Amino acid sequence: MSERKRKAALRQAASVLDSWPEPHGAEKMEVIGADLVDGLLRIAIQPARPQCPCCLVDLEALRNVLMKKKGIDKVHIEVMGVPAANRWTRAINP
Repeated sequence: MSERKRKAALRQAASVLDSWPEPHGAEKMEVIGADLVDGLLRIAIQPARPQCPCCLVDLEALRNVLMKKKGIDKVHIEVMGVPAANRWTRAINP
């Protein structure tokens, strides 16, 4: 993938992340980082409400939307800053 296509795909991902509605409408999730290498988009996210399962389950829907974007073949969302973050990360990324 060329650098131009990589940047375009990252811009699309950033647009989706910026406009993604938080399930409770109160706060935005914090995107800690994102990178795209060989079609694999890796995102580190800290949800606004770590105690709320629906906020974390909503990340699976976000993952599905991101996978439909041109230039993005796979998406891996790393959940951070919540209890049992590694379990949530495994559940979101089949």
